[in-house]
Amino acid sequence: MDEIEIMSLKKVTNEKGFLMEVQRNDDAEFPGFGQAYITATNPGVIKAWYRHRKQIDQITLIRGELLLVLYDTRENSISFNQIKEIYIVEKDPLLVQIPPGVWHGFKTLSNDPAILLHMNNIAYDFENKDEDRLLPNDKTIPYKWERKL
Repeated sequence: MDEIEIMSLKKVTNEKGFLMEVQRNDDAEFPGFGQAYITATNPGVIKAWYRHRKQIDQITLIRGELLLVLYDTRENSISFNQIKEIYIVEKDPLLVQIPPGVWHGFKTLSNDPAILLHMNNIAYDFENKDEDRLLPNDKTIPYKWERKL
């Protein structure tokens, strides 16, 4: 999908646990820093749909299993009107970078809550929200949320 970056993350594991570097300011894909936060989404819960006008969203899974879905409504994009599904699991960590103008949402597929790290290049502004929202079943997005393996 046009301008979507998906970076595999390296997880270094030893007898004490693991270290996973998510992003560095010298990474080629580093969009700048505005805000970082963690969310937990219960099993089977769908959080959708979101779209930003300026903000670049970055999402990585810390724990669980997740289906992230993107829908591109940017008229000048080569992936205009395309859907992309990205399955993310703990053992194969990814960082997904979502540009402004792309609708996105996710569903927890694991039996425990999915723990996500969100990193945005712009801090959330409660006075001037840079976010459009739709309900998960909104017909303007041609996608049906079903459990997929």
